[in-house]
Amino acid sequence: MTSRVRATLSAGLLVLCAPGAALSHHSIAGSFDASRSIQVTGEVVEWRFRNPHSLLVVDGVAVIDGARDSVPQRWEIETSASASMRAMGFDETTFAPGVRVKVTGMPHRNARLHRINAFANRGSFLSENGEPFGQGAFIEGPTAAAAAPDVVGAARLAGHWRPPLQPNGRTTPLALTDRGREAWEAYDQKLSPANTCEPMSIPDIFNAPSYVVTIEIGADEAVVRNQAYNVARTIPLRGTAAPADAAGRFGIVSGRIEGDALVIESSAYAASAWGLGAATQIMGGGADVPSSEQKTVVERFSTSADGLTRSTASFFEISFALAMSTAIFTAATPFRFPTRH
Repeated sequence: MTSRVRATLSAGLLVLCAPGAALSHHSIAGSFDASRSIQVTGEVVEWRFRNPHSLLVVDGVAVIDGARDSVPQRWEIETSASASMRAMGFDETTFAPGVRVKVTGMPHRNARLHRINAFANRGSFLSENGEPFGQGAFIEGPTAAAAAPDVVGAARLAGHWRPPLQPNGRTTPLALTDRGREAWEAYDQKLSPANTCEPMSIPDIFNAPSYVVTIEIGADEAVVRNQAYNVARTIPLRGTAAPADAAGRFGIVSGRIEGDALVIESSAYAASAWGLGAATQIMGGGADVPSSEQKTVVERFSTSADGLTRSTASFFEISFALAMSTAIFTAATPFRFPTRH
């Protein structure tokens, strides 16, 4: 027996920049402890700017959960793919050997490995004097420039956009039913779709930090591409419905232009253990949130008056396989829009 959980969600899309590689497929929670914090201060030994994860090697001293370890160690610091790092202002030359850095992230569950996870929404990179590398400067950047004045209506949506950085809390922001909460609390990272390369679903795929979202608007169809997991959905705009993708993971979809907005309606999703929220993104908040085959989604994308592209009042009507009562939630997050590239 199932019952529906309804959600109204305001989400944002950002900055024009270059598309790139897909999000990591493995479960971060399985290897790293999100409940703990580690900060390493020391000298850069090596910087590997690569896919699927960049790696910074540092000789330094760690402070773990506030306790300082006086013995220097060699630490391997795993972070996002090169495409994502480049979008945040990092490149092949960001960390030269001998440069002193202060890196904060999550420690590996096996302390003997001396490994740290410092993904975009989990870590920070500071210079010796406290100046941020890459993402810190990006987040504090000025407001985006307006769209070109000769582009009007839904055509203003076309282009490459980047989601804002959304740090995770220690719980999901969704107001789940009792059974939905039980499913969240019973999360087992070994069973997460992250371990089987199943793409994240809507809405949380839009919260993958720094991965580009591309919107294409044509006369008969629109295409929405998420750099995270290389997801591409084709949406017919002439009143018909069709599978959003060849694999059928993103349901049957139809779309329409309403004024200057692109509206996308989808249903017939396959059941998914992280259909609403992924453990490593804000909607999951440390645990996957499941959805059933009854999940339906309505997305609305439009441009604000100052030329920023965002989705507004997106409505998600979710049916959880374990839910037994109806709940309504709103998860609205204010966004800061950095400079368009």
